[in-house]
Amino acid sequence: MPKLVFHAKNPEYIPANIPDIVTALQNIGFIGGKWQSPKSVPGERYLIGDSFLSLVTFLGCAPAIELEPIAEKPESTEFCHIEIEAVKASVEFICGSKHLISRCPHCRQRHANWKTLPETLLYSCDKCKVESHLSEYDWKNTAGCGHFFISLHGIYPQEAIPTSHLLQALQKITETKWTYFYIQQFV
Repeated sequence: MPKLVFHAKNPEYIPANIPDIVTALQNIGFIGGKWQSPKSVPGERYLIGDSFLSLVTFLGCAPAIELEPIAEKPESTEFCHIEIEAVKASVEFICGSKHLISRCPHCRQRHANWKTLPETLLYSCDKCKVESHLSEYDWKNTAGCGHFFISLHGIYPQEAIPTSHLLQALQKITETKWTYFYIQQFV
């Protein structure tokens, strides 16, 4: 299932109180009620909130997005819903494409040969030789680093983008800047 994933720009960010984040996102209408997901579905999942469509901009002529659980398929996760992921023990690099392309944060050199990623998440640019954390590279919304992620399931890459209001609300709630990337599940 494809998804749009939100994460703090600072990869070291760990939320002090996840229930406060959930409540704040419910108060702005991004998140709705808790979804009674099947036991086989991991994570804490929520239906979309009343203001969801004003906080996420859909692109294209007529995107076909299921906004509610499919009554005929109660085990299905193939509808738009939000997952509050568990905090990771260490910073994780998550990519949403098999074809990663990034740019060095210092010289803007294009890097397209990411067959393996360094375990330390530090990389020295081939051109300028400056070592940077992978979170500093420009991944063109195809990857991100962090301890904590909020996933919007059912959104294909470039199908929708968060509004500046939503990103500002996340920043206000958590006191850190946020960004996003897309994951297209590999078959």
